[in-house]
Amino acid sequence: MKLVLNKLILTCLIVCCISADKVAEKILISEVHFSGGLYIHKEKPVTGEIIDYYENNILKFTYAALDGRLHGKATEFFEDGDVKSIRNYKVNKLFGDFTEFYANGEVKVQFEVGLNAYGQGEKLTNIKISKGPGKKLKSYEEGTLIFLDANQNALQTSEQISILKQSKFRIVDDKGSVIYEQ
Repeated sequence: MKLVLNKLILTCLIVCCISADKVAEKILISEVHFSGGLYIHKEKPVTGEIIDYYENNILKFTYAALDGRLHGKATEFFEDGDVKSIRNYKVNKLFGDFTEFYANGEVKVQFEVGLNAYGQGEKLTNIKISKGPGKKLKSYEEGTLIFLDANQNALQTSEQISILKQSKFRIVDDKGSVIYEQ
């Protein structure tokens, strides 16, 4: 009985030591660099939350990361602390529900992100777009999300660009016409 108890305690200690290496941390984006598709902190892939704050110490964003890749819920906030957007990632790829809000809390744009569009953005379904606060949401069945740089040039897909470059985007329909731009 004592031998079984000792083995159990030893196993628990080993598991705790291994798990301690993967402890979820909150790391400021300024302490993280993005290289080769991985978010790195102190020469190790980030597991935990990548965060940033406004100058008034209100949380600006929090992105869940696992083994250096975005994985899980990401939330961005307005300077007053209200939610600006909620999105989800799987293994560094924007995937699943995405909702962005106006400052008054109304939905600005909402969609589901699916597959990559073979280097030309990301496929969307169930798109809802508002042309302004208090306006009705217009629905579109499908579209493509394209991230943009400061000069409005298309960037690669979400898993290949830093979260800091994922704030400007456009949504186009199957004919390439712009149905939304941020």
